[in-house]
Amino acid sequence: MTAKEAVPVRDSEPANEDASVIQPIGFTPAPVTSGGNKLLLSPKAIAVATCLLLGALMLIYLLVARSLIFETQPADAKVSVSGMALALGDGHLVLPGHYSYTVSATGYLPQSGEVEVSSDSNSRHAVKLERLPGHLRVVTEPQVPVRVLVNGAEVESSEGLAESIPAGRKRITILTERYLPFSKEIEIEGLDNTQTLTANLRPAWANVHITSTPAGATVSVEGRILGTTPLTAELVQGDRVVEVSLPQYKTVQLPVPVTAGVDQTLATVDLAAADGTLRVASNPPGASVTVDGEYRGQTPLDLALASNSRHQLRFFMDGYSTVERSVDVRADDLQDMHVELTAVFGQVSITSSPAEAQVFIDGKLVGTAGQTFTLPTRSHNITVRKAGYEDYTTTIVPSSKLKQSVRAVLLTGEQARWSNVAAEITHGAGGKMLLMRPNAKFTMGSSRREQGRRANEVLRKISLTRPFYIGSTEVTNREYRRYQRMHSSSHTNGVSLDNDSLPVVNISWNDAALFCNWLSARDGLKEVYRAERGRVVGFDASANGYRMPTEAEWAWAARYERGAMRKFPWGESLPVGKNSGNFADSSAGQIVPAVLRTYNDRYAATAPVASFSPNPIGLFDMGGNVSEWIHDLYTVGTGLSLKEEENPVGPQDGDYHVVRGSSWKHAGLTELRLSYRDYGAEPRDDIGFRIARWIN
Repeated sequence: MTAKEAVPVRDSEPANEDASVIQPIGFTPAPVTSGGNKLLLSPKAIAVATCLLLGALMLIYLLVARSLIFETQPADAKVSVSGMALALGDGHLVLPGHYSYTVSATGYLPQSGEVEVSSDSNSRHAVKLERLPGHLRVVTEPQVPVRVLVNGAEVESSEGLAESIPAGRKRITILTERYLPFSKEIEIEGLDNTQTLTANLRPAWANVHITSTPAGATVSVEGRILGTTPLTAELVQGDRVVEVSLPQYKTVQLPVPVTAGVDQTLATVDLAAADGTLRVASNPPGASVTVDGEYRGQTPLDLALASNSRHQLRFFMDGYSTVERSVDVRADDLQDMHVELTAVFGQVSITSSPAEAQVFIDGKLVGTAGQTFTLPTRSHNITVRKAGYEDYTTTIVPSSKLKQSVRAVLLTGEQARWSNVAAEITHGAGGKMLLMRPNAKFTMGSSRREQGRRANEVLRKISLTRPFYIGSTEVTNREYRRYQRMHSSSHTNGVSLDNDSLPVVNISWNDAALFCNWLSARDGLKEVYRAERGRVVGFDASANGYRMPTEAEWAWAARYERGAMRKFPWGESLPVGKNSGNFADSSAGQIVPAVLRTYNDRYAATAPVASFSPNPIGLFDMGGNVSEWIHDLYTVGTGLSLKEEENPVGPQDGDYHVVRGSSWKHAGLTELRLSYRDYGAEPRDDIGFRIARWIN
């Protein structure tokens, strides 16, 4: 008790004044010795604590860990897992996380991988190991070198041992020379084991007996000598060629089909005497040679000729006389023959227009045109040349019996170019077109003093130089219906206008222009007319497609003749000449109001195109039958202009197009004239068209 503590006084007891009083004294701590450190816990306590700690950790591990189980094939495979993994029965006890594993077994390829173990559930994995390849030893009866095929593919083998064959069901095929293939399906065990396959081989040959006359001939097959006749040889099955040869005799090759196990005897081979060789040469070389009428080649060459027989040889060469020889040769003998060929000449006279042109023969300058040349009787290339003209070339073979002539008409470059342009073509719809090269100056229209003249026939000076093609006839119903299959030209007063050979009518100018564009596209040409929504809005004068003739072209083609302009289709005056064309004749009296009473063309309305004679340049119906739509827009001039128009194509603006030529409805003086002009835009039953195209 310290000095500060007090003793409680009991009230029931009286105080004892004689009791001693306890006095405080000073406290002195006990002295501490400086000896070695003493353990706080004893070893036993530490051991116990360690065990408790390990137990706690083990308990935590058991609570947190998950089982990792591998189901393996084979079942006895060894499984190793990386990291802290406790083997436990068929699996391992691991903490959640990422692990690597390896599964291995004797005779199998090891397999490694990685797994992820989650904290949610145990992990189970199936692993099937692949068997190691196996080995196959092939034992044959009889023992022969073999080739081994697995499933049709050859594998490496040594002395019948094929190694590293993948495990599984395989078809094994054994191939060897002179034996039939052996094939069997087996199970390759694998596991690096070696299996044995025994193959009893069957022969693949047959015995073939071969004889010859004479005997002693050498027999070989595919270059391998088998022996001499008579001979029995073992031939491997298949199509074989047996060769039988003997000096001074012709070698014989026999095709022999051989079946394994089926012996055969060939028919005796009769050997014929060998050919002799004739070595022929000629001067000059290159002569053609025939033997007994059969061509054999050109000299120099070696000829194989049947021995003990007479042969007829013939040598020939252009420019040389033919030589014939007769010869025989002995078997296996070599003879030489040399033939001298004699040159043969013929005469060729060469002239030219224009004269004095140079003459080249076979590329060499030999003189001038107007000379006669003596040439070997073989083919020669003749060239006639003069400055400013294209070369004239030809080929000729002179004759020793007849003098020949060559006349070279030289053309300028322009003439030569046009000589390659067709004078007549057929367009895609079936009509014919003729080439026109006008190069003419003329006056289009008619004089004011001309009887029947209309005011729109103003005189115009024209220069027409651009070449063009123009249809020889008007476009027919048949041709137009290739474009518009359902078109009908209809009829007039019961007379049909719709037959295939009649000119198409009841079409507008726009219809005719669109036909031209369709035909251009069909024939691969550039379209002339520019159309928008089915209406023509302009044209391209540089295009090479089809179009209608310009008025200048039509006037020139219809009227121009030797520098003058023809007045009527038949001539210069009335009456209408017989069979001059299809006009309003007496047979049309029930259809039209005015007719030519003294003229009868046999057609009340339209006539088949080309029913009457063509004009001087080959065009039909330029007057009569139907009037024709023209390319040009219609306009009327004010009088003869002093300015010459070159290749005019009409004005740029207008509402109507020109119509030229008379028709089956016309009988009056005005309309029958070739200078007659009309205009329009809408269809009529007496207006058709013909086509043209420029040549660029």
